[in-house]
Amino acid sequence: MWRAGRLRDVVLGFALLGFAPCSAYGQLGTRLTGYLEHQFSTNRTDHGWRLIDYDRARVDLSARAGRGVSASVAAVGQLYRGNTRVELRDFLPDDLDPLVDTASVTLDDQYFLNHAYVTFQPGALELIAGKQYLTWGAAWVFNPTELFRPKNPFEPTYEREGVAAISAKVSLGPLSDVQVALVPDGGFDTSGKLFRARHHLVGFDLSALVAVVHERQAPTAFDVPTDLERRFTVGGDVSGEILGLGVWAEATWSDHADERWVETAVGGNYTLGDGTLLLLEGYYNGRGEWDHPYSPSQWLARFSGDRRSLGKGLVYGLASRPFGQLWTLGMSALANVGDGSMVLIPSVAYAFAENVDLLFNGFAYVGADGAEFGTDTYGAFLRGRIYFQLFPQP
Repeated sequence: MWRAGRLRDVVLGFALLGFAPCSAYGQLGTRLTGYLEHQFSTNRTDHGWRLIDYDRARVDLSARAGRGVSASVAAVGQLYRGNTRVELRDFLPDDLDPLVDTASVTLDDQYFLNHAYVTFQPGALELIAGKQYLTWGAAWVFNPTELFRPKNPFEPTYEREGVAAISAKVSLGPLSDVQVALVPDGGFDTSGKLFRARHHLVGFDLSALVAVVHERQAPTAFDVPTDLERRFTVGGDVSGEILGLGVWAEATWSDHADERWVETAVGGNYTLGDGTLLLLEGYYNGRGEWDHPYSPSQWLARFSGDRRSLGKGLVYGLASRPFGQLWTLGMSALANVGDGSMVLIPSVAYAFAENVDLLFNGFAYVGADGAEFGTDTYGAFLRGRIYFQLFPQP
């Protein structure tokens, strides 16, 4: 069933764009696009095979409302079937089973706005109000400067949800700007405040970030809530090309609840003559541990998205090669260099039409029980997506 709040957001979002009779589309420069997606996945756990099936639909509507004024909204609906009750013990070390017992998470149907914002652009100033994208950072998988919507490390290119914010950006040149953002969360004191400056220098893109947000301190047990604590973060990133090799580096220093730590990500990619893409990225997490066992609070923080990893050192590698015009074969791996565990992810992509994609991903976790990726789980998913476009912008 539709949740009242989510339905209201969707209705208001489309009303915001002036969802008008067909005669108005050309005048507003309205564009309607989207996709239909179906995914079937299965994985093997200690308690047998699990099947999860979902349908996902997304509709994007953008419009020019006047000179220097535009708006954009995307509504998403996702329906689940199969083993939608996920037991936590299937993804935790055996010695933590008594703590979670029968604890589980249910995959409920979702209806939400992926983004919904209005843009005002008088000259060099750009103001954006609404649920927008604050996706920063140069790294491929691990972005220390990304404070709100971290990537899924097993599929880093998949779309992410926006963040409700008010932001202002001033252009200082073709590739230079400064930006400030306010992310409402409770009162003004607990709301996120960010400043970012970006510049292009001798072939490299540089950025600097200063942010104050409020996060919860890591809980000491699975059922103990904690208070919001101020987190201060400074950092930045650099990316460019050296002798045909794409390179990037990103780092932050943070202070939160009497804990101080550094996060860094360094990587590069290279494309061979036959189109083969090779990519390697290393990540250091100052909040992590070099080896297991990890505490229950660390596992909980990782599942909730508060920690990017349990280990201090991770490595991500990718190799992919196109075959003809339609096929792409790939293999990626994510490894914890401290506890020796890893995930292997083979993939096959097939684009048999201009607007139809198929993707097959397998995955196999390898490592000792208690290691970050040592759940001894394997499985796969098959995903199909069909794109559509109506009322194209003239």
